[in-house]
Amino acid sequence: MDSVMGKEGTKRAGLNLQEESSKRQKIREGSKPTEEPKADEISQEDFQQIMMVDPVEVVYVEALQVKYPIINWEVYSEDIRRYCRIIKVGNHTEAYQIFVDMLNKFDRDDLVKLWDLVKERFSTTEPTDDKEKELWVELKRLFKLDNDDTLWKLQRYMHDPLVWRLYDTCGVYHVSLVRGHDIFMLVDKEYPLTRGLMTVMLAIKLQVDEYSEMANELLRKIFILVNRPRQ
Repeated sequence: MDSVMGKEGTKRAGLNLQEESSKRQKIREGSKPTEEPKADEISQEDFQQIMMVDPVEVVYVEALQVKYPIINWEVYSEDIRRYCRIIKVGNHTEAYQIFVDMLNKFDRDDLVKLWDLVKERFSTTEPTDDKEKELWVELKRLFKLDNDDTLWKLQRYMHDPLVWRLYDTCGVYHVSLVRGHDIFMLVDKEYPLTRGLMTVMLAIKLQVDEYSEMANELLRKIFILVNRPRQ
């Protein structure tokens, strides 16, 4: 029953979004009621409707002023907690307990450099520590797409409540389900998202720290994919 209701809710959300966008397009262009909007047309008003500004409380002033490149990483324990320590030039270190914490502070160069270091380490060995496995899995999903990954098969269970957030400093967006499923994706990379999940994403709005061209482009891409004719 939950599965059926989820599918019906997703379908209604998609229809409502397309109908609302169609009405706005007709009003703007003064077109006849029978005309359909193009799949790649989305206005600034549409962007405002499917984007929610949620400013971060902490501003990393030091990160904005000085850039210290990443040179290494390691996993360490403090009491009962496990952390990933990022080591930068000048012996500057930062500790992160979860992957999202990195995305809040990293830029794209940091993310790419960390991926290169992690990939190099596990090119000849397998991660054994849980924290190492977590980092390896998330980075590999970001940069090295595997269509057979079971994560993509879990999409059929991903409905409301969802959180859809953009980390624009590193160009990553994150779809999170309250029950624990997380999908991290690069804005400029294509992933096998289902139409149903993308429709839910548009319905619940994209959370951003501020309005940006990257956020607009991400919304435009998902909007186009949702409205693409079925093959």
